[in-house]
Amino acid sequence: MHRDGLIDFTAGSVSGLVADGATHPIDTIRTRLWVQGPATGLEYRYRGLWDGFRDIVRKEGINALFKGFGSVALLTPVAHGLYFGSYEWSKMKLQSMTTKSGARVMGETSAHMTAGFLANCVGALIWNPMDVVKQKQQAVVGDLYHGPVDGLVTIWREGGLMQGLMRGYWSGIATYGPFSAIYFMTYERFKLDCMRYKLTSGKLNTAHFIVGGFFAGTVAAIATAPIDLIKTRIQVCDGYRGVVQTATRLVKEEGVGIFTKGLMARVIWVAPGW
Repeated sequence: MHRDGLIDFTAGSVSGLVADGATHPIDTIRTRLWVQGPATGLEYRYRGLWDGFRDIVRKEGINALFKGFGSVALLTPVAHGLYFGSYEWSKMKLQSMTTKSGARVMGETSAHMTAGFLANCVGALIWNPMDVVKQKQQAVVGDLYHGPVDGLVTIWREGGLMQGLMRGYWSGIATYGPFSAIYFMTYERFKLDCMRYKLTSGKLNTAHFIVGGFFAGTVAAIATAPIDLIKTRIQVCDGYRGVVQTATRLVKEEGVGIFTKGLMARVIWVAPGW
């Protein structure tokens, strides 16, 4: 592996694990908010983020907020490493593509968005099995599996690859493909504007990267929240299959307002981790 590629992979792995660990309790509450209700057979338990936090801690203990983290610790370093490494490689290749006359095939914005989408397709090969195991554990009270490996093996035995571990892959691409495209477009634009309007002395520091990442993550999280709800239902609950079928059923049975439920939890979970 090229040295720069190894650095991108390692940096993505470490930062991804730290960020996911710090925000995992929020993710647990988000998952429960999105799978509760009569349509799923899971009773309404939480009115919102804070109510969910208090109820889980009071009834199940603080450790319940970290249910499913074993699969995150096992797989997210690889997924994040592939994701950020693939983004940098794709961006470099796309920006270097030229026509016979020497003109660039893609502008910078198009290259950033396309590279972000492609990076997600690669990272999702690892993220999807992780999400299936993690969210199934987060959604229930009590222990569903003996650990991440047991969860992976059990789901493989029960559903195989496409209906088990990779269930919801295409809805995941529909969720995080656009998310990644919006994220990297916003993030790269933020860095460019910092330089253009002389908000930095000529070199971006850690604060610029943190603010830019949080801002980009917030924009992308809000824009893709509805499709992420659909993905979660497909991966966790029986009876939900395709994106269109799930969206139609959600609106019919729970109303269009369901797509705003858990939005704050999603933003708090996603924005710091990208």
